[in-house]
Order: sequence, then structure tokens, then C-alpha cells
Amino acid sequence: MIVDYTTTVGWVAEACRGRITSGDPGEMIETITTDSRELGENNLFIPLVGETFDGHDFIKPLSENRSVRSYLTMRGGYTKIAARNGVSEIRCDDTLKALGAIAARHRNDMDPEVIGISGTNGKTTTKELTYAILNARWNCLKNARNYNNEIGVPITLLGLNASHEIAVIEMGMNHPGELDRLSRITRPDLALITNVGEGHLEFMGSVENVALAKSEIMNGMNPGAKLLLNREMNCFDTFKRGARTIDLVVKTFGLSDSADIYPDEYRLFRNSISIRYQGEEITVPLYGIHNVYNVIAAIAVAGEYGVDPSAMRDALAGFVNLDGRSQIIDRGYIVIDDSYNSNPMSLMSALRSAGEIFPDRRKIAVLSDMKELGAFAKGYHAACGRAVHANNFSMILVWGDMARHYAEGAAEAGLHKDNIRQFETKEELSRYLQLVIDDNDAILIKGSRAMKMEDVVRAITEREG
Repeated sequence: MIVDYTTTVGWVAEACRGRITSGDPGEMIETITTDSRELGENNLFIPLVGETFDGHDFIKPLSENRSVRSYLTMRGGYTKIAARNGVSEIRCDDTLKALGAIAARHRNDMDPEVIGISGTNGKTTTKELTYAILNARWNCLKNARNYNNEIGVPITLLGLNASHEIAVIEMGMNHPGELDRLSRITRPDLALITNVGEGHLEFMGSVENVALAKSEIMNGMNPGAKLLLNREMNCFDTFKRGARTIDLVVKTFGLSDSADIYPDEYRLFRNSISIRYQGEEITVPLYGIHNVYNVIAAIAVAGEYGVDPSAMRDALAGFVNLDGRSQIIDRGYIVIDDSYNSNPMSLMSALRSAGEIFPDRRKIAVLSDMKELGAFAKGYHAACGRAVHANNFSMILVWGDMARHYAEGAAEAGLHKDNIRQFETKEELSRYLQLVIDDNDAILIKGSRAMKMEDVVRAITEREG
């Protein structure tokens, strides 16, 4: 990741509490990157350490090629290389933490209104919806795509400039402690939790632990800041108790009048959802019940900034979501491209939505593994297999390590064995699907990111004839 950022070596060293071991504090920096393949002018290179790579390995060749003007390091042995090549070196304790500290300092200097969005499902779409509404009135910044982790969030914040009035920042996590660090970097003035579900159970152990980790978003917030919560989500009271201890202002959103912000009514269509809110009809070109929640969440945020419903309606009328998130592709048969990711909560919503929106079509569920469920994986795949039949799907086609458990759940629920098909490869599944689909079908395609189910989408949307 690379960002344009003009500063000096001395400022960076001060921001991350580092020490200049080679070079001039006044040396100019114009770009910052964590990727040795993306280098700009007068670049500061921040070498990060991952499971399969170590950015420190690139310090020597980048310095010798004069590809960078400065770099951070948390290890010795590079100072002579820097001095020999006229490159500035800043020593720090931890390069990832240093990146966060630099971003935190910049966020404080710019001092925009910061909105933090997290949750198991819907956070990227909710971020995009919120940005669409607020950016119609104010100059806003948002994460590119889903750059929501401990690298993407700091790089996003470094893109702040004096003209930005609001930053809409999506924050993700899959281990305890990650949202704590992101919250302390971003210091949200308003935070929103879309929902809490079964994501990352392999690392978290339980939905309750997921909620505790999500509640870390409050750790960087000041008393009097605002917290918006989905009133219908799991572990709601966990957040309510946490907010009370630091004196946050809590409001809720949802689909029923138990929430503070809720629609008067809503309707689901093939290519849109329609929400009546405070007498205004807000139609958004999105698909599915899950996106009703995402829209009402964005409405809740916008309402806190005084945006009236008619302005929300206008801002969302032409909304375009990111690819692979409940995209409808019409080839005579309908393809519901939900291939971007999957977990039990999102899959259950996708099945329910297809059942409600396409009652008169034959429905085919094309599913692959939901990752990071750990010891709970077999049970949740079986439960989703049962939900396929419960939502009036006629056929289930499955591929992956968990295919058997989807199939067992569907059979247990009563789906006929001839309509349950398991495949050894994604290619075999795609070929079979091409043979059986006809113009009356609605085909839901969904799986975790690692399964790359967009390959199946392409196979049936780009075929000839």
C-alpha cells in the first residue's frame, strides 16, 4: 500500500518515537509505502513482518538501487547500508506499531470528525452507504475497498488532508486486541456496530468472545462520544454495559420499533430495496434483507449529523456497491453473486432473501466452505444445509472440505437426494451447473474469500449460448 504524504524524516521519528541512526532529520518524504513493489518519489519504506514475508529483506536492495530515500527498521545491521547509500534510517521498536503511531499523530493534527464502523457482516457496504450520504454534503474520506486492518486503516488515515471534514473508517478484526489498537489510532467520535455473528470462531472461540473483541472499538473513544448499535444483534448487552462504563451516548437501529431508528416499512425487490423512513421513500439499488439493515445503519449515522431523509434519498438513489456482494446478474436465469465472502449469518440472510424475492423461480444454492469456524464448522455447515431446504431451494451444489456437511444438513431437512450434489472440484461443479440451469432459475453463489467462488460466477455468466 502506498500513500502520498509530505513530511520530514524528523517528524516521522518523533511521531513513532523512533531514533534517526543515519541521515538528516530535514530529509523530505513525499510518499509512504509498506510494499516494496509500490514506491513513489522520496519514499519512506516501512518494512512489515508477516507470516510468510519480512519487509526487512528488501531494505538492502532498495537502498542500493536508490529506490527509497528513507526507511524504518526495528532491527540492527542496516545502518551502514543506509549511510553508504545516502538513505535515512529510523530505528523503532515495532514497524507495524510505528505505522499506527504515525497515522494517529496525523489524525490528531488534521482533527476531522471520525466515524468508525465494525461488525461481523455488512461493514464494508455500510461504510460505502454512509460515505455516499455524508459526502454529498461534506468532503469525506473513506477506506479504499476493504482496507480495514492494521495496515489499511493507518494508510487510509494518512490520506487525510486539511479539506477533509469527516473520515468514514471501516475497522475489521479476526483476533482479540486488533480493534483496540485500531480504535486508539482512529479515536472515533461516533462508532457503529452492524451486528455480531459467527465470524472468526476459529480464533475467537465463541460468539460472546466475538462481541467482546468488537466492543474494543470503544477503547479509543472519549466520554460523550456516540455509539450506534444494532438492537437486534447478538450480545447487545455486552456493548451496552461497556458503553456505560465510559459514558458513551448509545442509540440503536434495527427493523422493529424496539430500536431508536427503524423504518416505517421496507420491501425487497430483485434489483432494489425500498425503505420508508419518516415518511420518505428511500429506494436503494441493493439486494436482500441484510442490506435493509445496512441502509438503516447508514441512515442512523446520517441522522446524527442532521441529514434529512430527503437528502438521504437523493444520495442513495444511484448507489453502486462493490462487486461480489449480492450482485444480481440477469442472463434470463438470475445469478445472485455473493461470492465475496461467507459466514453462517450472511449465508442465512442470503438464503432467506432469495426465498422471499424469487418465490416463483427454481432456486439453486451453489455453496463452498465458510472458513475460520474452527470446531464449530461441521455444525454450522449442516445448519446452513438445512436452511437451504427451509427457504424453498430446489437444489444444492457444494464443493470444498465442508461439502459433506452441507449435504447432510440438506438431506436431514428433507431435500431429495437427487437434488443434492457434491463435487471434487470447482470446475466439475461449474460444468454441471452449466448443464442444468434454465431461464426460470435463481442461482445463489456463495463461499468464503479463499474459495474464490467468483470463478463459478464467471463460468455461468460468460458462457456462450
